[in-house]
Amino acid sequence: MTWFLFCYWYERDAQRDPVGLVRIWALANVLTDVGDRVTLFPPWYRSARAQRTCTIIPIPLLHLPLIRPLSYACLSFVRGLTQALIIRPDIVYYRWMDSPHALILAKLLRVPCVCEVNGEPVPQWPGNQRKFVPWFKQLLARVALKRCDRIVVLTEGLRTLLQERYEVPLERIAVLPSGTDVQRFTARDAVASRLELGLLPNRLYVGFVGSFYRYQGLACLLDAMQLVKRVRPSAQLLLVGDGEVIEELKQQAKGMGFDDSVTWVGRVPYWEVPTWIGAMNVCVAPFRGDRGETSPVKLFDYLACHRPVIASAIPSVVSTFTPDSGVQLVQPDDPRPLADAILALLNDPGRCALLGRQGRRFVEERFSWTAIVEQLRQWVGEDLGVIRHADSHLL
Repeated sequence: MTWFLFCYWYERDAQRDPVGLVRIWALANVLTDVGDRVTLFPPWYRSARAQRTCTIIPIPLLHLPLIRPLSYACLSFVRGLTQALIIRPDIVYYRWMDSPHALILAKLLRVPCVCEVNGEPVPQWPGNQRKFVPWFKQLLARVALKRCDRIVVLTEGLRTLLQERYEVPLERIAVLPSGTDVQRFTARDAVASRLELGLLPNRLYVGFVGSFYRYQGLACLLDAMQLVKRVRPSAQLLLVGDGEVIEELKQQAKGMGFDDSVTWVGRVPYWEVPTWIGAMNVCVAPFRGDRGETSPVKLFDYLACHRPVIASAIPSVVSTFTPDSGVQLVQPDDPRPLADAILALLNDPGRCALLGRQGRRFVEERFSWTAIVEQLRQWVGEDLGVIRHADSHLL
């Protein structure tokens, strides 16, 4: 099959290379590895200039408010149209980006269009947007999503949300969660990883990898670590990433007297992430209770590295991770159970090792990118050309 993949992602504090495109890069790479022809139209970030096996057509952006997404939509549409003169796609696949340009291109080319929805199409974040802006975005999403041939979502909750809020028939929605690269993310010796990274080899490290947004629950994690250190003073918090709340978190840590207890790593290249995970004793994902639907890549990456994971018991996490998945669930937004769970694992290396083995087996069987892409290909390809008449699937 021949694929055109469109994706736009922007983080104002990481214009050079935001992390939100990891999933689309993984799909492109694995689709190419299995023999499909893939052309990807990413924003012109550093990752778009790396040498890859698929065809990359970087799209320049005009870095101005409102103009930035419009510039991507218009330029990627034009480049997609001209590329179709060279090689005609069988499928146009795009990640929802408040723009139907990929859908319009697919309709012009008369090929099926698959839209991937990673979260609520129009997140209801508190802010000072004028009321007509979210209303217009909701209207745009409803019209576009109802006209896509297929929609891929990351969780069952998103599948239900699209049906109820946007009136999309369930039979056109498939659940295809995130995954991990089980070749890149593997077990590593903790001491060797720490020495490689310049960390203290004998410390106990509790770690987080990801973007620093409020919904990640990192403020609660700092509160929990204050409780942890009363019992295990040698415990160190390892925070890998950056984001909009970084200064708030640093001020919170400073007020706690945590200057020497938190390692602020900052953003690192994705290929370095397995080494940082390898340096951790326990990995955490302390999502806030109002996080909404999510299928975070980091949990699968943690597990692939044989590390025990503590995560908030929000609905999308509870529905994904089974009791034997290597993930221990705790109540969100409460530092006490989070601290208790961290201490229990720090005090029981045998339990950590068991959870690590369970987690690795869990992702190998169900959440490797190779397995996920194969399910996508089967689902899309089984009735290519008459895609509107397929039955419902849960992938």
